Amino acid sequence: MKKLFKKSLAVMLTLLFVCGSFSVGAVNVKGKEHFDYGSYVLLGDSVASGWSDIEDRDTCFTRVEGSYGALLADDLGVDYHPMACIGFRTLEMRYMFEDNYVGDRFMFYSVEQEFIDEKIPEIRQAVADAGIITLNVGGNDWGSYVGWHLMEELEKVEGSENFVEKALPYLEGVVNFGVDTIETIVGLADIAGLLPELVKILPLALEEGFARYLKNWNIMIEDIYALNPDVTLVVVGMFDTGLQDETMDDVEGVIKLPSGTVGGINIGQTIVDLANTPMRQGAEKYGYIFIDPVGTLCEQQHPSYAGHRHIADMILDALPDANFPYTDIEAGTKEYNIAQKLYAKGYMAGVSATEFAPEADLTKVQLADVLYNVAGAPESNVSLNDTASAGAAWCAEKGVLTADENGNFSPDKAVTAFEFAQVMFRFSQADGFSLKGFIEGIRIFFKVLVNEITVIGSPIERIDAAEYIVNYCGI
Repeated sequence: MKKLFKKSLAVMLTLLFVCGSFSVGAVNVKGKEHFDYGSYVLLGDSVASGWSDIEDRDTCFTRVEGSYGALLADDLGVDYHPMACIGFRTLEMRYMFEDNYVGDRFMFYSVEQEFIDEKIPEIRQAVADAGIITLNVGGNDWGSYVGWHLMEELEKVEGSENFVEKALPYLEGVVNFGVDTIETIVGLADIAGLLPELVKILPLALEEGFARYLKNWNIMIEDIYALNPDVTLVVVGMFDTGLQDETMDDVEGVIKLPSGTVGGINIGQTIVDLANTPMRQGAEKYGYIFIDPVGTLCEQQHPSYAGHRHIADMILDALPDANFPYTDIEAGTKEYNIAQKLYAKGYMAGVSATEFAPEADLTKVQLADVLYNVAGAPESNVSLNDTASAGAAWCAEKGVLTADENGNFSPDKAVTAFEFAQVMFRFSQADGFSLKGFIEGIRIFFKVLVNEITVIGSPIERIDAAEYIVNYCGI
């Protein structure tokens, strides 16, 4: 009996070891160790589904070769469950996750309800079992919604058919509300004699669509976490579609949408940044990973193959490193995500091989080293008496952080919140004046002042400084 017990125990321990080894296994992708997530669920709209403006593709709940979901699944070596479809909004997401949810009059505008109803059990189970989920939704909430709303209202106006047909390509799909786009729509309405009606309808359509999107975002995220509290969730933000792939120039049927750039400022991206605000805030609240896919090349309204590869690479870059060494930060927390992002970029190290020390005071040399790394580790000709840090030397040379008249940097001095705000503004101008740098420096300066007003003269904690730097870098 004892031999049987020992044999059974040995088998059980072996199984536990094998299963445990599998669950913490890592996958190497382009030199970075990723966790073995096992199962990947793709959620979202036409962008996520792999819809094309120039090719005839079946994309709803289907694997599309060359789409970022398929690329990511192959890179990570996971089971792939594509659950994205053209026209999906936060409303359709809530319908799939909540019993008896009632949306608006445009629910299922792009896909039949019966089809979704059949998929709901599969969707919920896939989400519950997923190791990783990517979510790419929101453009249709206020982009396509505007088009649908306009179409509905203007169809009531006699002689509007030609305008609706020509205006919809500028309004559907991923938002491209640059100045030139708005001017185009206004021009079309003027030609059709519908300008007074457009002026009445457009602001209301924008307001209604955006308000609904704001209302639904957090609820939808909570629905996902209710099914799977421990999942790694990656939210892919909206982007301006004005950056179009040059390989599309000779492709028949491609409409080149106007860029929203005015005086060197991309108005379209500015508006999309506003739309991404709830996503960014949700990342801080819930701890998911937010990707801002700036620089995505498009066919027209949807990413080209190069654009999909770009998004997949950004997701891979943002995912946790399986070799993350710091044991004093709990995985899955907001603090973990912040520290992991800086670690993955090589921007901020811990205080030891295994400690990040999130609540410790940030020292002057630690801040100098972080900013030096963010700047790309440039060379410096300055030498300091009391530190061999290349970051301290570069920051002293640029006037970002200063040494005294004797060349002493005081590396271990704690940095106050106010000093941190000043340093971040000076850092934004370290390589010469730029409008973008100036605006970013001002934004960080006042954000620190507002958030830290009660402790503005006290040392700033490492994790708080790390969060500001993550926001500054847009990672």
